[in-house]
Amino acid sequence: MKRINLKKYPKVKLIEQPSSIYHLKRISKAVGVDIYIKRDDLFPVGFGGNKLRKLEYLLGEAEKQKATHVFTVGAIQSNHARMTAIAAKMFGFEIELFLKKSVPVKEGSYFNNGNIILNNIVNATIHEVTDNEKAYRAIEERKLTIEKESGKVYVIPVGGSNALGTLGYVDCYFEIIKQQNDMRLQFDLIATASGSGGTHGGLVVGKTLSETKINIKAYNVEPDQGELALHTLKIANEALELCESKISLSASDTVVSNEYSGTAYGIPSDFHIDTIKFLAKNEGIFLDPVYTSKAFTGLLMDIQNNVIKKGEKVLYIHTGGMPGIFAYPQYF
Repeated sequence: MKRINLKKYPKVKLIEQPSSIYHLKRISKAVGVDIYIKRDDLFPVGFGGNKLRKLEYLLGEAEKQKATHVFTVGAIQSNHARMTAIAAKMFGFEIELFLKKSVPVKEGSYFNNGNIILNNIVNATIHEVTDNEKAYRAIEERKLTIEKESGKVYVIPVGGSNALGTLGYVDCYFEIIKQQNDMRLQFDLIATASGSGGTHGGLVVGKTLSETKINIKAYNVEPDQGELALHTLKIANEALELCESKISLSASDTVVSNEYSGTAYGIPSDFHIDTIKFLAKNEGIFLDPVYTSKAFTGLLMDIQNNVIKKGEKVLYIHTGGMPGIFAYPQYF
């Protein structure tokens, strides 16, 4: 199997071994499609999740640049912000989070529970901002202050989704290929949630560089008019350049479903809550209200609508987000 060499990009060690793949036997029997789940949510560090794969590269670069501080941006309940805070502290960085009030909720649990508690436990400095523009303006102001004090800031974008972070899911694609060979399986489709494009983009790049081809589909977690697919395409092509590939992807290579995203980012619809309960009751596995429940709903609806055919084998990547459940008690 063809494999690229990414060793020239320094990494910190956050993941000790491949995440496990399980067959969802009860649900597969019910829907007529073999669904397997890859448990990136079970990584031991910080309640797990897909961001760890990206942070290995991003914090590796921060160390290379001799940064003293790491900054990042996300929503109040951002899983990415939580994982960045925890992982950055592990490697001795000061961490500052610029958290946006981007979800239209008023419940106190959203602002005080879930990921916020975990951020507080590791003593992350939190700045509340209203939107991306104000977040990055505040970051520039803080950078100037820290640099005057002889510090150095490394800024990680929303979701860790740039070309460098995306390499984490290039690694993941090749990990999946090895696992399916060991399990004597052939997946027809890899499905995942997408909010900022890095996970999806990395899988597409891995597929592009591999001799083994598996269809890849992402399910958008917020309504848009194609922005996510375009952003995913952009960072995937930039990641291909990091991999020293001359291949250029086109829009048809980044398949994103916008049909099951619900009314807004961070707001689950009734059918997303039904999906959380369905998987929990049948398989003992929990999804979160913001990301994974929306993607798994899309997967189930694609099976129901015969987009995914009976008898196919699907691998769903569980990207984490479990602490977010505790910020949404009003739905349960």
